[in-house]
Amino acid sequence: MGLPSCYLEVRRVANIFIYGGCVTRDAFEHMKDDHILVHYVARQSLVSAASPATTILSVDTLSTGFQNRSVRGDLQSSLHPSITRFAPKTDLFVFDLLSERLGVYRVPGGTYITKSVELAKTGLVATLPRAAVVIAFGTDEHFNLWKPAADALAARLRTAGLLDRALLFEVPWTDVTITGEMVPKFRGWDASHANKLYARYYAYIRSLGIRVVSVPEELALSTTSHKWGPSPYHFIDETYIWMKHQILGILESLAPSSAGPSVSA
Repeated sequence: MGLPSCYLEVRRVANIFIYGGCVTRDAFEHMKDDHILVHYVARQSLVSAASPATTILSVDTLSTGFQNRSVRGDLQSSLHPSITRFAPKTDLFVFDLLSERLGVYRVPGGTYITKSVELAKTGLVATLPRAAVVIAFGTDEHFNLWKPAADALAARLRTAGLLDRALLFEVPWTDVTITGEMVPKFRGWDASHANKLYARYYAYIRSLGIRVVSVPEELALSTTSHKWGPSPYHFIDETYIWMKHQILGILESLAPSSAGPSVSA
C-alpha cells in the first residue's frame, strides 16, 4: 500500500525536541536522515524535572557520555531550562511517559530524583541520606506528585509557544514478540498491569490540552531483533514507522516556524 500523498510531498526540514524514553527516540531513527534532533532529554521523570536541582550527588563515572549526561541532567532538573533554550528552533516537542515507570527518590531539601538504572550504576544510591525514600510509579502518592509536575510542563510549553506544537505518544506495553515469545517483564509487571497504571497519567495529560496520539494495540509487539533486545516497550519497526508518519502528519498541519531547507520525505 502506498503512502498518503502528504508523505510524498516536498517538506521542510523539521527540528524535533524529544523528551522521554527510547520509544520516541527509536522512532526518530526512522526520520534522522531528513530531520534534525534539536535536543533530547532522557531518564528524567516529570516529578524530578519540576523539582529544584540538587547538589546532593554528582556524577561523571558512567561508561558513556549519554549516561552521564542523562543522570547529570536529572540531578540538575534540566528539562524546563532546555525547553526555554531550544524553543526558538523547535518545530515539534515530542514526548512519551516511559521514564515515569522508574519512580523517584525524595531526598532532603525538598527535591526528587529519578530512580533510573543509570543512577543505580553510579553506586551513588548507597550514599543517599537515610531520609531518602522511594515513591513508586502508579501509587497515589506518585500520581499526586506527578499532576502538578505535568501542570508545570504544560505551563512551560505554553510560555515557550510550544503547547500547540507538543505531541505525547500513548504507547501500550506488550507481553510478547511478533513471533509469540514472551518478553522479559519490567519489575514483574504484566503489560495489562502497566497499561492500567499508566491510564490516569495519559488522561491527565489530555485534560491539559496537550495533543495525545495512541499507538494501535496491534502495533504493540516487541521483537528479538530489536537493537536493545525484546522488552515490553521495545517494538517492531512498523511501530516506529507508524509513529514517524504521525509526526510528519502533524508537522504538515502546523504553520511553519523555524523550519529549515526543503527536503523530500
